[in-house]
Amino acid sequence: MKQGFYLKLALDGMRKNKRLYLPYLLTCAGMVMMFYILSSLSYSPLMETMRGGSIMSMILNLGTFVMALFSLLFLLYTNAFLSRRRNKEFGLYNILGMNKANLSRILLWETLLSALFALVIGLAGGILFSKLTELFLLHMAGEQVGYALSVEPKSIAASAVFFGAIFALILVLSVARVGIFKPLDLLKSETAGEKPPKANWLLALAGVIILGLAYYIAVKIDEPLTAIMMFFAAVLMVIAATYLLFIAGSVVMCRLLQKNKRYYYQPAHFVSVSSMAFRMRRNGAGLASICILATMVLVMLSSTSCLYFGGDDALHSAHPYDMQLEVDYKSPAACTDEARERLNAVARDVAQGREDGLLSYTLLDTAGYFESGTLDVDGVARRVDVSTPASLLERLRTVYVLPLSDYNRLAGAELSLSLGEALIWSSGAPYADDTFAIKGSRTLRVRDTLTELPFKLSAYDTIATTYCVFVPDWTDYATEVTDYVEGLNEKQITARTAQCCSFDLPGVNEEEQLALESELLSRMQDLPGAEADAVRTDVGLACRAEARSDFFSMYGSLFFLGIILSIVFIAAAALIIYYKQLSEGYEDQSRFDIMQKVGMTKREIKSTVNSQVLTVFFAPLLLAGVHLAFAFPFVQKIIRLFGVQNTPLLIVTNIVCFLAFALFYVFVYRNTAKAYYAIVSNGEERR
Repeated sequence: MKQGFYLKLALDGMRKNKRLYLPYLLTCAGMVMMFYILSSLSYSPLMETMRGGSIMSMILNLGTFVMALFSLLFLLYTNAFLSRRRNKEFGLYNILGMNKANLSRILLWETLLSALFALVIGLAGGILFSKLTELFLLHMAGEQVGYALSVEPKSIAASAVFFGAIFALILVLSVARVGIFKPLDLLKSETAGEKPPKANWLLALAGVIILGLAYYIAVKIDEPLTAIMMFFAAVLMVIAATYLLFIAGSVVMCRLLQKNKRYYYQPAHFVSVSSMAFRMRRNGAGLASICILATMVLVMLSSTSCLYFGGDDALHSAHPYDMQLEVDYKSPAACTDEARERLNAVARDVAQGREDGLLSYTLLDTAGYFESGTLDVDGVARRVDVSTPASLLERLRTVYVLPLSDYNRLAGAELSLSLGEALIWSSGAPYADDTFAIKGSRTLRVRDTLTELPFKLSAYDTIATTYCVFVPDWTDYATEVTDYVEGLNEKQITARTAQCCSFDLPGVNEEEQLALESELLSRMQDLPGAEADAVRTDVGLACRAEARSDFFSMYGSLFFLGIILSIVFIAAAALIIYYKQLSEGYEDQSRFDIMQKVGMTKREIKSTVNSQVLTVFFAPLLLAGVHLAFAFPFVQKIIRLFGVQNTPLLIVTNIVCFLAFALFYVFVYRNTAKAYYAIVSNGEERR
């Protein structure tokens, strides 16, 4: 046979199955387009020149990886739907004399045509819309935009290579699938239903238990650091439980509905429940995928939109003052009143009297695992990674030890403490022990707990529960702690002593603040104490205006990535629903044909279709809403790590995102139900 014959058969097969192929091809092109857009933005020269560009580029690279992984899995998943529908056609070709090598040539042409369409249309759309998305991204990040259109060759090459590999894998799997079936099996595959599965109560119960444990973890955890470590474990548990519930639990549900005589023995329910019971295992896996995709969209959109719209709150929470100056010293003895006044003088001189509410204080900064009134600093790293057990994370505390005299000066108070006594403020639950001790130093008796501080701490300082301890003999007590820590000789352990100075600059614009930042940093470097026998070890300066670009670059790119991936996941969920309705419609067509011959009316068919679709396709939406509700405590604690503590805003974004997604879901339901009804009621010609 001539090669043109196989091309003609491939084109004819795709044309006859356009109801299935057109959404598939558009999905492939959409995946290529989104991949190119994310990749081209991450390679954009703008990322090298704009402030916060490195953060944005890193997030976009992460998004490109997620997009690539999802494209691979989803295109393989959707191609399986196409293959099931085409099996009967290939079985007929086989019986008419074509061998498996001939069928492989048809599949080769179909795959080449699909790949060509996806790459040409996808890359064209990507190049066309990449500038629009770049403008949108830069606008969200608060950066100046340019209007020159650019094409990124690296992204074109990456898209062609990656999606070419995906289509090659699809071809291999398609040829293998045709090769292992006999011609009669291919002919019957479309009409061969599943054997009615038994109600597996054990697996259904396992799904309920696993989901309950995941929900318990989400609600029970209090510390943000613990939440982020346990988040991925909880996500895996929810995914596993969702599949168990929809695969095994849905069968149990069908059996329970069949036992309910009032519900089951009605024309609208009898056919739908009987039909679902015969294919619920495959049906359940698809429904679980829809539920997981819906949950991903809801969690991702609600959290990233909360971060973006709460960006100003987060910026002020992480940087409570326009300027925060710190000078680190080698020993507590070097943190004198004279050293503090020199730092204050620099701040006043550079600010030229425009500073407001200048606050200065001395502190000892350390961290450890807290238990029974004692902070254990031995072997504690100031960073936390995935290997840190959750039980330790819950006990992690940051501790600032400050002079009581600084508290009295800043608060306008006249409190007094005896030696060995302390006042304590806690950023978390109120301090409950009667004593407090840092290992290696004396035990202090807690005279009283404070409800507020005379200065603001950064949100970064309170990610882990923070204790501010005020003592009357700060130099002696801080020396005890630092001597003990230095004796441990472990680089991971720190006990930092510093002078701090914070103030606002009302009426000073951001450009002027950035200029003042440079001058302040230069003047701080010239402070006494940096000579050979240095008592000063480092200087630090945090400027809110400087941090703004980094904040909105990060939050803007996260929100942008959330929007892009949500569009992809929503399209994927819609396509799964669409293919499920079509494939099941073709399977049920003969059954409804028989029902019509024995007296079932068109109206009863429509009622049955509505019953089946409502029963099956709204379950993922409801469970996704439950997942979102129980994920709320997790998300709330995790976004605290980004400095956002606006809980009402997070509640609003959750509600808005769920309602918007529900409207989309109803739209998909109405249209797919019509397609299903058109097939089973013989509204369209049988194939």
